[in-house]
Amino acid sequence: KTASRSAQEIRKVMDSTKARVDAIYNRALRKNPALEGNFKFEMVIEPNGSVSSVRIISSELDDKALEAKLLARIRSIRFEAKGVSRTTVEYDYTFLPS
Repeated sequence: KTASRSAQEIRKVMDSTKARVDAIYNRALRKNPALEGNFKFEMVIEPNGSVSSVRIISSELDDKALEAKLLARIRSIRFEAKGVSRTTVEYDYTFLPS
């Protein structure tokens, strides 16, 4: 069995893309100042580093347009290509107005 990606590696890449995710949220926040909550999703990371699928597990945002933009942003994330098995991971963001 080939290794999978480490939680630390995944978190590092996700942290590096957080500013772009926050920018999407902040644009939606201007239209709806009460917008906040947890957004939990599952993503599948291929050995080549691409995200092949993303699905919402749960969302408290109640904003379909925002959720679609977040999924598109997450799907565009690139991880390092490695000799690892396909990795399925659950991850979440908590969005709060600053």
